[in-house]
Amino acid sequence: GRSPGHAAPPAPQRFRLHERALAMAAVGDASPYDEEENDVRLDGALVFKPPKEVLPKTKRTEDLQKRKIEELKRKKEAAEALRKKKEKEEADKRKEEQAAKKQKQIQEQKRLEAERKRREEEEQRKKMEGGLDQIVDTLWRNISAPHITICGIEELGSVRLRVLTRALAQNESCMSMDLNRKGLCDEDGISLGETLEKNQFLQKLECEGNNLGVKSAEAIADALRKNKHLQSLNLESNNLTANGNDQKGIIKLAEALKENRSLRVLMLSRNGITAQAGEYFVKAIEANDMLTLVDLSGNDPSLSVEQLRRIDAKVQKNREKASKIRRDERRERFALYNEEFKCRQHYMQVEAMRLEVEAHEERRLNRMRARFDRWVEEIEECAAEEKNTIEELESDAADRAAANASKSKGKKKRK
Repeated sequence: GRSPGHAAPPAPQRFRLHERALAMAAVGDASPYDEEENDVRLDGALVFKPPKEVLPKTKRTEDLQKRKIEELKRKKEAAEALRKKKEKEEADKRKEEQAAKKQKQIQEQKRLEAERKRREEEEQRKKMEGGLDQIVDTLWRNISAPHITICGIEELGSVRLRVLTRALAQNESCMSMDLNRKGLCDEDGISLGETLEKNQFLQKLECEGNNLGVKSAEAIADALRKNKHLQSLNLESNNLTANGNDQKGIIKLAEALKENRSLRVLMLSRNGITAQAGEYFVKAIEANDMLTLVDLSGNDPSLSVEQLRRIDAKVQKNREKASKIRRDERRERFALYNEEFKCRQHYMQVEAMRLEVEAHEERRLNRMRARFDRWVEEIEECAAEEKNTIEELESDAADRAAANASKSKGKKKRK
């Protein structure tokens, strides 16, 4: 029933095809791998397929076929893995290039912004006159008063504040700065935060009645983690939570209290702090042993009485601990003073005894010196008397010799 144009294959070839079909049924169809392995592509669209070798069905041929299929699978998986790896590397490279480009744009924007601010500060510095100019000049020269207030200076804008904070950042003479009710904004709070990070001598900062905002709270929180000397911070009525709608900055400020160990007084009344931020304050203040005064009055009504009680209990405990430390220090100072007084008394007694011994020794030496002088005088007197006696005896002997000589001459004449 075959058509004339399709002759049946000879018997040996039909046997080999049957054997190969059985082998493929036994180990799986390898035709896709054979095609991938044996296809030879020429220039153009032609594909040359070499003749396929059909082996008899034996254990060895089955093993060879399995190994061949496994090798082809391994090569295909390796090629796919390599392709995916290259695609991933290219994607990562594109992401890195995009991130580097974005970072470069951000740095360029920061540079331009810093350059703009510097120009504004230089222009403002040239225009400044009067009290603020004197304050900035004394801050730069470290000869400022320890307590500075800006209350008498009107129109303290962002540019003027940056000029002031730049001078304050490196100052070592100012211990207190009063910026209450000067109309400061969120940008000004960022400048204050940068100043607090650098200045290590300022102990008190007053910023009541401004409009610092959420970003200011974040900047001040970062500064409190690094500052080791600020003891009092007043941020009352500064809208640090955007009328209670954004607690992010005040929460960050609360978390900074866990690391800060210098702050003693923190005033945050009338800032719209809610119960959410209040819980962070409770945990932070309970972990802080240095705060002795915290004011959270006048905030959001959701701030519960229980939270305020826990905060007040911890602050009271810190205050009692600080009072005990001060009493112990005072007692220790008194003990040291008494000990120093006793030491001085002992030194005075020892010095008096030394002076007395020296005086006694000096008197003894003076007596010995006087006695020695008397001995010298007596020896000299004795020597003089002995000399006089010898001279007298010698003169007497000479006189007697002369008298005897004269007597002997008289006798001779008489004879």
